[in-house]
Amino acid sequence: MVELQVLGVSQAEEHPNPLVLLRHESRVLPIVVGVNEASAIQIGLMQESLPRPMTHDLIQNLLVGLRAELKSVTIYRLEHGTFYAHLNVEQRNAQGQVEQVLKIDTRPSDGIALAVRVGCPVLASEEVMDEAAQEANIIGPGDEPDDVDDDDLDDD
Repeated sequence: MVELQVLGVSQAEEHPNPLVLLRHESRVLPIVVGVNEASAIQIGLMQESLPRPMTHDLIQNLLVGLRAELKSVTIYRLEHGTFYAHLNVEQRNAQGQVEQVLKIDTRPSDGIALAVRVGCPVLASEEVMDEAAQEANIIGPGDEPDDVDDDDLDDD
């Protein structure tokens, strides 16, 4: 498993649905999501507080009420263009000891929306990354672009 950074949500011109972009090192994993899920992910990334809880906020509140903690979201399979994921949840008893560990099936988009709210890692299997991730030159905060050789520049 590799840990992914949630870069954000993007709308590609050639695709009618938004994409959530996840990065591990130089590879980006794009996942098509619905408009509502894209909005939920974006709101979670921006840590916005809405006057009424959205579905993902409700799930987060339920987990807290059940003394459960979302430890991670794992994207473990890609089959016929569909990504599969599960929530890794620890539930504790009244004394704070782990009572049970749960794997709960989820759509990756819903799992990511929850993960950005609680600050837990999003993971992907190497198989998923090998099959669907793309190499990308992404400059992050504090990164410097590679030096460009003057011979590589065209004087058109």
